[in-house]
Amino acid sequence: MGLLETYKKSIDLVKDHIIESIIYGILFYILQGLLFLLPIIGAIIFSYLYPRLTKWYYSKVTGENINPDHKTSFLSLLIPNLLFSIGITIILVVLVSILVQLGLTFTNILNINNLQQLILMSLSNFHLLPYVLLGIVIGIIIIIVSGIMWLLLLYSIYGSILGKVNKLSIDAEKSLTLFAYWLLFYIIADIILLIIGKIPLLGSIIVIILNIMIVYPALNLILLLKAKEL
Repeated sequence: MGLLETYKKSIDLVKDHIIESIIYGILFYILQGLLFLLPIIGAIIFSYLYPRLTKWYYSKVTGENINPDHKTSFLSLLIPNLLFSIGITIILVVLVSILVQLGLTFTNILNINNLQQLILMSLSNFHLLPYVLLGIVIGIIIIIVSGIMWLLLLYSIYGSILGKVNKLSIDAEKSLTLFAYWLLFYIIADIILLIIGKIPLLGSIIVIILNIMIVYPALNLILLLKAKEL
């Protein structure tokens, strides 16, 4: 199938199995949230449960019986997810430490009686700035590396869910093909949702509902349908 045929088939499968798609979308939304809410642990939970959830959904909507290699899918997901989680954790720790320091500084300012004390206190905190910037830069670099690893392991992730791949491996060409299919659909969906999101009062709620009902299930089906062909 070409790009448009793959998109059409994924949307048709979502529409024809709307109850299963909503269940999948809700559970995927929860698992995705764990990556942000539970550092490290969330990455492990997502990497373990996502392939099993996706196998159930794919089998349910296509009627195909697939035999995933859960060990390979787990490892393929765990590597980028752990890196992402570590990068996010580093940035959050740095930001929290800044907020705590600012809170203490503000408290001290209220107790300062003259300008000289204020200047001395500011200079005493200035030496922390390079460490703060370094922490943020390191966190961002780790997140970028996690994104690159996710991209390179895309075929390993979805090929192992389909039972086509039985070991952790990098197939750059097939992974880039999957990424291209994923990215274009994501951009189109994001533009549409951005417009809908501007609707007063209900915009944000409608966007969440459409993500759960259509976008999340369709995006995952696109990756699986294309991976099956490669």
